Amino acid sequence: MGDMRRIRREKEINQYELARAAGISQAMVSLIERGFRDPNTGVKRKIARALRCQVNELFPANNE
Repeated sequence: MGDMRRIRREKEINQYELARAAGISQAMVSLIERGFRDPNTGVKRKIARALRCQVNELFPANNE
């Protein structure tokens, strides 16, 4: 999930801050970024909202 990590870093947000803003755990953010978890649509939307971008920017292969 390189796009999510790249966008998060571009916005100068650490994993903990993203997790709090999205209402998920920091461990979940880490797992998603490293490709060990494929989040459901609701979690993808929460992350996109927290990063102020579109879901397909974060997860282009899934286009949900």
